[in-house]
Parts: sequence; structure tokens; C-alpha cells
Amino acid sequence: MLVFLCRSSWLTIVGVLLAGIISGLSSAALVALINSTLSNTLDAKLLPWLFGGLSIAVLFSGFLSHYLLNRLSAKIVCNLRIHISRLILAAPYPFLQKLGKSALLANLTEDISAIANASQLLPVVCINFAIVTGCMAYLSWLSWQLALVLAGVIAFGVLSFSLFSQLPKKSVFKAREEYDVLSRGFRALTEGVRELKLHRQRSDAFMAQSLAASAEDYRRHSFRGDVAYLLVNQWAQLLYFLVIGAILYVFPVWQAIDREVIGGYALVFLFMMSPLSILTTSLPVFGRAKVSLQKVRQLGDQLKKQAVPVNVPDISEVCATFSGLSLQGVTHSFHREKENRNFTLGPVDLDFKPGELVFLIGGNGSGKTTLAMLLIGLYTPEQGVIRWNGEAVDNGNKDDYLQNFSVIFSDFYLFDELYGFDNEENHALIADYLQRLHLHHKVRVENGRFSSVNLSQGQRKRLALLVAYLEDRPFYVFDEWAADQDPEFKHLFYTELLPALKARGKTVLIISHDDRYFYLADRCIKLEEGQIVGMEKPATVGKQVQPNEDAVHVSVKGILRNR
Repeated sequence: MLVFLCRSSWLTIVGVLLAGIISGLSSAALVALINSTLSNTLDAKLLPWLFGGLSIAVLFSGFLSHYLLNRLSAKIVCNLRIHISRLILAAPYPFLQKLGKSALLANLTEDISAIANASQLLPVVCINFAIVTGCMAYLSWLSWQLALVLAGVIAFGVLSFSLFSQLPKKSVFKAREEYDVLSRGFRALTEGVRELKLHRQRSDAFMAQSLAASAEDYRRHSFRGDVAYLLVNQWAQLLYFLVIGAILYVFPVWQAIDREVIGGYALVFLFMMSPLSILTTSLPVFGRAKVSLQKVRQLGDQLKKQAVPVNVPDISEVCATFSGLSLQGVTHSFHREKENRNFTLGPVDLDFKPGELVFLIGGNGSGKTTLAMLLIGLYTPEQGVIRWNGEAVDNGNKDDYLQNFSVIFSDFYLFDELYGFDNEENHALIADYLQRLHLHHKVRVENGRFSSVNLSQGQRKRLALLVAYLEDRPFYVFDEWAADQDPEFKHLFYTELLPALKARGKTVLIISHDDRYFYLADRCIKLEEGQIVGMEKPATVGKQVQPNEDAVHVSVKGILRNR
């Protein structure tokens, strides 16, 4: 832990250690002064001044040590969280899927919090270690023979203590591993609470077999670690009391020792009891921090290996032109856990042109979403090549390629703030979109933030559509966008919003089962078991929908006007 902090700012750590040592030695000197006062061995005129000076030294150096390290640890923890977050953003999406959301959240919360707790405890450890060292120096001055014997006892205690302290580490590591499983259970509980409430047997089985079992395993391993540390601390306490007993009852028999020396030893050892207890009880904190630091470093190393270099171009150059997108012999394979089999998409050969409206259709599990993920660059082809404007997409230009797409996933996430937009410039446009999407009575944009995202799923999708409009990308992908919309807005989406995007030269890919609207497409790409089985003309795919004269027609004329 100390090495980790020194790498961040060794100068601050040196200052922390010096301040802690001064505080500890001053505390030991204060005890020696009190003992000398009781034995009348110093000039009484100097005692108040020495007492006041040492008290000030203890308080000031202790404050300085805590202040310096707390400031450093807060900065390090903040930088560590930002660093890991940036690595997550730079890592390929399939790798993040493999790690899982629960593991990532555990690293960003539990592990870094454990590191922060240990780093904030370090000044206390330094001060109390210095107190113990100063007290031992004072005891050596009182009687070097006794100090020599005590040094041997302490050396034995430290050696046995370090050996015993290895016992809890296995339990602490298992508890940390179980925390990842418990986090997955908490995520399932919060995201699936509706399904659980509607099915008592499922709810009971989930609690018994998953969440409660995981919580019990975490409790058992964590408790075993705590008990092991407690036994180690009790061993240290036993040695401590043995030393006190030896000072009071064994040493006087073994060798003639002045009663004042015995009294001084007893007083100093009683004073040392609290610092020694603090040193021993801090072991569990540092033990957990060590395990957490290993987990964070492991995650950091994995993310660094997977990170894709990003060249950030001038914003004005992104999405400047689009002449065509092609997939040539593209394939992608993965293992389907539920079916326990490998699934392969492709080889796929497709071309997209500006101003094209394309429907991607097929049954569930046919590979539609996988193809869309390959198309937008979140998945990397195992074979074949993707070309944007004739240029092959690789790791060098992957991030630039990603910036050409505006996507609303079926399991989309809606940010409550308009990140990356000039809100003043888009203020009138946002107000217009909210009005036309019938969200103006539900949502306002205040200081670049939505006043509320606590909406129905259909309304949240409309709000996501607003954000997609503001992005103004050349290629749009909508994955079952209309599935949660009422008939009015479903008809609006297919018959007005999509043609308006097409009219502006945008290429639009819609994953949909709404065969009534397939006639609107320039073509329909049909997938079965990862293979393209047809690119039929719309007229032969679905039946045209005639507008219902009784339905309320919502005009969005101009909603996607050129900006």
C-alpha cells in the first residue's frame, strides 16, 4: 500500500512519514516527561514549558500527517476512478461484455473504497508506530538489560504475528471473489424486481438459490477472515500481557531493578497498549486493501491490453461526408450459453448508400442485433473487412468510424443530461422537438439536463430519439424502436420520421418485426441462423398500411429540417 502511494507522490509520503514520526516520538517523549515528573527527576521550572511544547508538537505534527495523506489519498482515489473509467471506455465492447457489469462496478466501488480506507488509515499507523518506537527508546534509556530482553520478545511477537497474519488472506480473497457474485445478484434483484414480484416460486427460488446463498457465502468468508484477524490480535494482546507480567513479577526476581524503573516500564507499557492495538486492528483494513489493489491492477492490466488507440480529430471533420458503407465477407462467432452451442454470423456481403431506408428482418436469434453491432463497429469481424467511404476500418480509425452512427438500442440507456451538445445553440431546436414528440408537458431542458427521465418506456424512447436527432449523424440504426410506442406514434415513426431522415440523405437501418410497414423500405434484408437469405423488394414482403382516417394524425413537418 505504501509503495502504491509512493509511486503517486513520494515527496508527500516522505512528509507524511516525517510528520507521523515526529508526532509519535513527541508522544513518547510526553510519556517520558510525565514519568519523570512523577519521579521528580527534572527541574520543576522547565516541566510546564516542556509539557506545552511537546503537546503542541504532537497536535501539529499529527494534524499535518493526516492532512497531507488525506489530501493525497483523495486525489489518488479520484484519479484511479477516472483512469479505470477511461480504460473501460477505450476497451473493446465484447471484452467489456465478457467482464460483466457487476465486476466493473465492484472494482469502481468496493475495491477503490477499500484502497481509500487503507490510505486514510496510514497516518494513524505511522504515528502509532513512531509512538511504539519512541517508547522503546525511552525504555532502553531506563534499563538496557530489560530493553534487550523485551526486544527479543517483540521480535518473536512480530515474527509469529506476520506468520499468523497470512491465515486470513485466503478468506479475505474468497470474500472479495464472492462479492462479484453478490453484486450480480443485487443487479438481478433491482432490474428484475417486477418479474420476481409476479412469480412467487421464482422469487423464492431466486432468493434461496442465488441472492441468499451468495450473501451467506460472502458472510461466511468475510467472517472467517475477521475471526482469523481477531485471533491474531488476541495473540498480540497475550504477548503484551505476558510482557507486563514479566516486568512486574519476573524481572525483579531475576535481577535487582529499581522500583522507579519498574514503575516507568509499567507506565510506558500501559501507554503503548493503545498504539499496539491500533497497529494490530489495522491489519484487516490493509489486508482487504491489498486484495482490492490486486483486483484493480488486474483489471487495469486487462483493459490496457485490450485498449484501442484513439485519434481525436477535429469535431468539424467527423461525419463530414458519407458516400458508402460496405461489408465484405464479414463473419462473427460467439457461444450461446442458453443453447450451449456456437453461433456464426456470415459471411455477410452488404452495401449501404446515403439516403437509403433499409429494414433488417428475421426471427429471434437470427443474428439481427449481432449484424447491427458489427455494422456500427462495436463488434470486430473475425474475417472480412468493413469499408467506410472505400477505406477499410481497422484499429487505427475504429473510433472515428464509430462517430458516424446514431443508434437507439433495444436496451438503450438514456442519460439525464445532454452531454456533448451546445445547449444554447440547440435550445430552440430542443424545444421544437419536445413539442412535436408530445414531450413538452413532461420534460424540460434546464441547464443542459432533462428535468425528468422518470417516464414510460415509450416516452423514454422518444426522448432518446430527440438526442439522436441532435447528434445529426449520417447513419441511423433503430433496434425495435417502435415496439413500445402506441399506434399513433408507431405510425408517425414509420411514415413520417423515417422518410424525413431519408429525405435529408441519412442512411437508416431499422430492426423491426412490423411487417405492415416494410413497404416503406428501399429493401428488406432477411436473416436466418446468421445467414442472409434474401433482400426482397418491399412490395413482396409486407402489406401496405393505409392510414386510418379516424386516427389522430400528428404532423411533424419540419421536425428534421436541415440545420
